[in-house]
Amino acid sequence: MDQSSNSPLSPAISRRTALKLLGIGAVSGTLGYSRFTKPQPTIIQPDTLDLPRHLNQPKTVIVVGAGLAGLACAYELSQRGFRVTLLERSPQLGGKIASWQIKVGEETFMMEHGFHGFFPQYYNLNHLVEELNIRDNFISLESYAVVFRNNKYQPEVFRPSNSAFPWNVVDLAIASPNRWRWGINLTKLKHWQVFREIGGFKIPDSFNRLDHLSVSEWVKAEFPQGLYDVYFLPFAKSSLNAPDELSVGELMQFFHFYFFGNPEGLAFNGTKQDMGTSLVEPIAQAIQHNECKIITEAMVSGIKWQQGKISSLSYQQGNSHNNVPFWVKRNLNIDNQLAADVAA
Repeated sequence: MDQSSNSPLSPAISRRTALKLLGIGAVSGTLGYSRFTKPQPTIIQPDTLDLPRHLNQPKTVIVVGAGLAGLACAYELSQRGFRVTLLERSPQLGGKIASWQIKVGEETFMMEHGFHGFFPQYYNLNHLVEELNIRDNFISLESYAVVFRNNKYQPEVFRPSNSAFPWNVVDLAIASPNRWRWGINLTKLKHWQVFREIGGFKIPDSFNRLDHLSVSEWVKAEFPQGLYDVYFLPFAKSSLNAPDELSVGELMQFFHFYFFGNPEGLAFNGTKQDMGTSLVEPIAQAIQHNECKIITEAMVSGIKWQQGKISSLSYQQGNSHNNVPFWVKRNLNIDNQLAADVAA
């Protein structure tokens, strides 16, 4: 006689109920994992190339442009035995992370383009830093703040997060002194669409929907103003792009890579000295140590093709360039403000 079906200690559970409980448990486990444990990166598609580490016979190669990508390329090729010539148009190496010397009064110091952070998800760069044994040239910045003009908003302080989406957004809201000024109204369909784009970024779908719009155009239609002022605008400008030129697709990719899709996105390192001294020079020295050449103030003047391949390249070298790698237009607004302050 089967008594298990009548036992109060063994209630019958249907297959549907069991599957529901299993699904709830799986979702709860996933959310708990993303909340309390930092998800680790995984390799979706391992590299299938099987190339030798070193050349079997000598080969020469020219790398044009000595920004960080060009420097890394020249370094990797030189490590494999290529005879590399690295050409750079500017007097300095490094591109956006270049440093150059200026003199103000009697004091001389190094100048840079501006602030740059080096993030944990820069896996290739971090491997290069380890290989060159220059990790001590960097320091972890535990927090940083965005300060708003005329105290329109309270300073927004960003810190590293161990939580994945959506918990990193929850943590951001809890820590933000401006959370009640984000301007979010969930009764508006447009606001829900904003969160859909933030949390559901996917290539190429997101670009197909958003790449034709500039950030300035996108936020004109019922966009949460505080959310734009506090987060979207500062980070759009930090990517060195103007909001009226930067596409929404690019901005969503930026946010996905640096925050929403990566719990490591808000943590980063800075260089202890200028970036030229801390990073550019060690890479350049390693290239030259491998008996390769670096030529600055070199402008490519011609490329010759033969049977669909580059057969030769010509360049001109001279000192016709200014020591400052870029020009800045005078800001008349600052001049007017200074004049007003002096008059007051």
